[in-house]
Amino acid sequence: MELQIRTNGTKVTDGMREFIDRRMAKLDRLAEHVVDAHLELRTEETRSGGETTTAQITLRTGRHVLRAEARDPEPARAVDGVIDKLIGQVRRYNDKKVSRRKRGAIPGDMMSDLSPALIIDDPAAANGLVDEDDDVVVRVKRFEMKPMPVDEAIDQMQLVGHEFFLFRNIDEDELNVLYRRRDGTYGLLAPAHG
Repeated sequence: MELQIRTNGTKVTDGMREFIDRRMAKLDRLAEHVVDAHLELRTEETRSGGETTTAQITLRTGRHVLRAEARDPEPARAVDGVIDKLIGQVRRYNDKKVSRRKRGAIPGDMMSDLSPALIIDDPAAANGLVDEDDDVVVRVKRFEMKPMPVDEAIDQMQLVGHEFFLFRNIDEDELNVLYRRRDGTYGLLAPAHG
């Protein structure tokens, strides 16, 4: 898997790159059909005056997008944490896929069918020109709206690690929003007709 690294305020030394490559090798064996892999490292000052590094990995595999994020004052520990989170997601997904195959619900390899996502960052926000307290949109995500059933939308939402997921419901041919409730169950927002 060819990993593209983007940094903002973090320097990636040769030793750090070797460490990242070694850790990603384990993920490479677990995640099949990876089309695109991005690691973003951002170091920012905290309100207490220290620095923290945010590591975010996004993997694209045909139709699925897996995403994980970890923060730590030490960049190497942030990278280590985000890779561990992503490995856990891939293992859970693979276990779920095997379980569904045993029940006969899902033919073929779903990992190769995930929809691609495109992340566009606002350059002003990335350069620190937008204050955290301003009510502005600092990131836009665009993605294909492949129709899918609700259970596949739940899988997708779990893979990207979000609390909500916008998708086109294949049963109603309309946009729906799936969200995680406080008690751990899921809710679905759908347009009313009438």
